[in-house]
Amino acid sequence: MAPFFIYLIQVNIALALFYLLYAIVLKRDTFLRLRRFFFLSAIVFSLLYPLWSIPVLGDFWISSIASGEAEAMVFIEEPGTAIVVEEDSAVKVAVLWERIISLVYIIVTVVFLLRFIGQFLSVLRMNRKCERCIIIGVPVYQLKDDITPFSFFNRIFIHAGKHSEAELSQILLHEQTHVRQQHSIDIMLLELLCLFSWWNPFVWLMKREMAMNLEYLADNGVLREGVDSREYQYHLLRLTYHETAVQIVNNFNVSQLKQRIMMMNKTKSPTLKLAKYLLILPLAFLLIVANSCVNREKKNDGEAVTENGTSAPGSTDTPDLLPEEKVEDNSEIFVVVEEQPLFPGGNAAMMQFLSDHIKYPTEAKEKGTEGKVIVNFVVEKDGRLSDFNVVRGIDPLLDNEAVRVLKLMPGWTPGKQRGETVRVRFTLPVVFRLQANDKKSSTAPPPPPIPGKSDEVFVVVERQPEFPGGNAAMMKWLSDNIKYPVTAQQNGIQGRVIVNFIVEKDGSLSDFQVVHSVDPSLDKEAVRVIEAMPKWKPGVQRREAVRVRYTLPVVFRLQN
Repeated sequence: MAPFFIYLIQVNIALALFYLLYAIVLKRDTFLRLRRFFFLSAIVFSLLYPLWSIPVLGDFWISSIASGEAEAMVFIEEPGTAIVVEEDSAVKVAVLWERIISLVYIIVTVVFLLRFIGQFLSVLRMNRKCERCIIIGVPVYQLKDDITPFSFFNRIFIHAGKHSEAELSQILLHEQTHVRQQHSIDIMLLELLCLFSWWNPFVWLMKREMAMNLEYLADNGVLREGVDSREYQYHLLRLTYHETAVQIVNNFNVSQLKQRIMMMNKTKSPTLKLAKYLLILPLAFLLIVANSCVNREKKNDGEAVTENGTSAPGSTDTPDLLPEEKVEDNSEIFVVVEEQPLFPGGNAAMMQFLSDHIKYPTEAKEKGTEGKVIVNFVVEKDGRLSDFNVVRGIDPLLDNEAVRVLKLMPGWTPGKQRGETVRVRFTLPVVFRLQANDKKSSTAPPPPPIPGKSDEVFVVVERQPEFPGGNAAMMKWLSDNIKYPVTAQQNGIQGRVIVNFIVEKDGSLSDFQVVHSVDPSLDKEAVRVIEAMPKWKPGVQRREAVRVRYTLPVVFRLQN
């Protein structure tokens, strides 16, 4: 959903809650000025609160819930795969409905906007046609049509010939109150709010109550000048059937005449009832907390991995080499597909290309630096490579050289899933090894070989390694054995931990690495439960068991 619509929904939820507070608690008192302040404050607050949040409140609230009755749930995603959203018919229908709703909203909003512009132009036309004159010492604009008197900002419009001198005096007192207290600002603010929130009935109800309250204030201004209330009410009744001006002005006559007369005769509310207006503070606080919690969740989601294979923040394994490249295609990225992407000519041609183009950095030679740099990248739908990330680095010199050579590669044959070309994330180890006579500054003996284990680690093989019983059995095994750390529950910590490891030739698991970290307690639990797995069926390449690097995402999520 577009950010504007999310913002609009948040604004209208707040407006609805404030109106309900007014209708249930505040409507029956006589604090007219305080009521106006309440309405204006509610509108301004509702427009501003979605734009800022207090992270501490969100953290505290989520932590309180998590330490209470929250249920800790662990979701094990498909091994070696990214989050995949298949564009089936249901998704297409959802997108179609979203576009239809957006189009309807825009059309209706434009209609209301044109209506507003028409009313504004109508007032300007009246202003040009009217003659300015002085009546009882008050500058006014003389209407030529038999229209109910009204004011618009600092201008008063009236048809003087249709009223007696007593009526004119009371009407001018009424409209001068509107002008002096700047009631037109309230009316214009409400009209602009209705342009974008025409679908919210609470906004229209608030508009009606605010307009009525402005009339209460103007009536009160007349009575405070010593005008007899019965005489004033009689004059109001005489104007009931006159034609009113447009809605964006303060009309002397409104349809809710009965409520105005009742308010004039109502006994003033006791001062103690002013305390009711303090209820606006806890409501505003709850809205801020809710917005802080929502923003906290968005931040967590934004930090979630998108299967880019980057190491955890602060990890010493992966130096910060290159900024992440921008990719125009935002479609889903697969890790395992039915047809894996392929270097032109196959793996043998790729190894030849690497050996022909890679250059051992001189400074790394002098230091005796060697080892395996693991880089992953995305093979795009057109075969080009993008989004290079060093999963495990050795030295900045070797890491940069590995990335440089991979960027020189020609276009690959793209991967396919269900017969369609897709984006695939591919992992490739690049081994830097010095010959004995090149190790000038390295006197340390090489590590002893591990019996039964070849150095070569595959990422894609003819037959992938498999948990005993398949993926379904693995999911069940993980759900039965994993435990959500209590400290993480209490602190409201959740997210996706991505672990990769090597499935050895004998099916045992080794070389566990947290590719994407969330929290040390969650990382440790994900690695612990994977280490405890039984032996797998090893991967097979050319009819021989080989070592294969495998990736498994584990999602920790708290649910109420």
